[in-house]
Amino acid sequence: MPQFYFHVFNGTGETHDDEGVDLPDMQSARVRAIIAIRSILGEELNRGLLDFGGMIRITDQNGNLLLEVPFAEAVEVRDGDERT
Repeated sequence: MPQFYFHVFNGTGETHDDEGVDLPDMQSARVRAIIAIRSILGEELNRGLLDFGGMIRITDQNGNLLLEVPFAEAVEVRDGDERT
């Protein structure tokens, strides 16, 4: 099973993943990144901040960039004027 590393880049700096995680494929890695971003944004929101300027960079065990997932891709933002 491939090993993926999730490096976080946001307003508080850079957090490098030195451990990685075994996942079956890139789709699973992307889903894991989305879940992590939502957790980060939830913590920020509790402090009264919401910064979509960050991203998670997913790399392989050799440090090769596989995918960048911007924070803005992890959520849908709606304003109060939208009715569904």
